[in-house]
Amino acid sequence: MALLYLTILVNFWFQHEPSLLEGAIFQNNPSSWWGYEWHSHQYTTVKSMFVSLFTHADWEHVLTNMFLLWAVGKQLFVPTMKESSPTSLRRARQGTDGIRWAFSCWASPLAFLWIYLGSQVVSVAGCRMISHLLDREWERQVRLDRRNWSWTWVPDSWKDSWFTISNAQQAIELRAWQYTPMIGSSAAVFGVIGAHMYAALCSAEHPAQMDAKAQLMWLGKIAMELARTPFSLEQISLLMDSEDNIDHASHVCGFVGGLLLAGIWDAFARRSRSREEPFRYHEV
Repeated sequence: MALLYLTILVNFWFQHEPSLLEGAIFQNNPSSWWGYEWHSHQYTTVKSMFVSLFTHADWEHVLTNMFLLWAVGKQLFVPTMKESSPTSLRRARQGTDGIRWAFSCWASPLAFLWIYLGSQVVSVAGCRMISHLLDREWERQVRLDRRNWSWTWVPDSWKDSWFTISNAQQAIELRAWQYTPMIGSSAAVFGVIGAHMYAALCSAEHPAQMDAKAQLMWLGKIAMELARTPFSLEQISLLMDSEDNIDHASHVCGFVGGLLLAGIWDAFARRSRSREEPFRYHEV
């Protein structure tokens, strides 16, 4: 939990003092566009990927992300048995041997780093894969257009140039979606939400709970985000018209990443728990 609160404070501090990040974002490198090392669907580096976690558009952006991180994280990354609630102690007295170890496992700073940072990495990989699929679709359309030419003497490079000019709007929208800079920790926060949903619904030892109303709310939110994630060139045109400046693909990939990473962490927890001495609570 300490690492969770530290992350929130660091985000607020960088939002208050954005000059602290300028050295990490703006580079004196003439080979990069305008000397800016950005994070996007098509281009990213390890540094730009993690710097984007602490870079937000405005105070509303950072407040929304940090509130969600705090509200969900305090239920997911629970404290140890000594700091837990009386309800958890009663469950331990009743012989639920796995409870104490589950608390210690999910309260570990490694759990927070695994879910929070891992979701960011999975989100970047997922968006990169979507971008690759869109490039493949564009290449298929180019090859199909080549075969439709009756003038076989025309070089393929001329055909490709004519196709790009004829579909200039779609080409610009594709590149805009791929190379628009992305900032914020929303993908990592959605990963924490996905991990919380896994812990509440699939982990028998984790005390996190999520009622039916919350489940429907988050599943509906993810469905809306999924509907605004482009999986075809036609969808990009529709999404670019909306101009909401929200990276829906990163939200979806981050949420899926949180589910997967929580499942891996829970499997690791149960495997390690089976090697531990059975816990017994003794009255003093």
